[in-house]
Amino acid sequence: MPFLHQLYRISGLLSAVSLALICGLILAQVVARNLGTTVRDAEEFAAWAMAAAGFFGLPYALHQGAHIRVAVVTRFVPKALHHSMELISSAVGLALACYFAWYCSSFVLESWRFNEVSQGLVPVRMWIPQLPMVFGTVLLAVAFAERLVYVVQHRPFEVVSGDDVAGQAK
Repeated sequence: MPFLHQLYRISGLLSAVSLALICGLILAQVVARNLGTTVRDAEEFAAWAMAAAGFFGLPYALHQGAHIRVAVVTRFVPKALHHSMELISSAVGLALACYFAWYCSSFVLESWRFNEVSQGLVPVRMWIPQLPMVFGTVLLAVAFAERLVYVVQHRPFEVVSGDDVAGQAK
């Protein structure tokens, strides 16, 4: 499923771009204030970029194995139960991600239907800055579905770094 893996990487890249946008907006605001002016709605755009960074980062983080895992639990559970635990946790993660994606999609659709506009000086249709929320959660659900398939097949889903591959070969 290399196409999906490319989507996860693109999502991670969009997350990084969103973080860079936050830095650019803050820097522009600092420079503007020193020149006696301001950047209109910089705080609002930075907040939207922060939300976009978080949502775009979800599928990428799952594929990279960067989501929080409770490894302490697996230390006290017999090895024979590890696969069952992975199946259950992937299924629960998929269910939660699907619900989250459905809810976010409904929320954005409602913003679009009611033609909601931001309250700042620059009027922005609210569905536009909310789209990363839908993209990130839908792609997270897809990633959890793929992870579940990988777990059923006893294959690793998370990307392993070059150092880890070298360590496994020994």
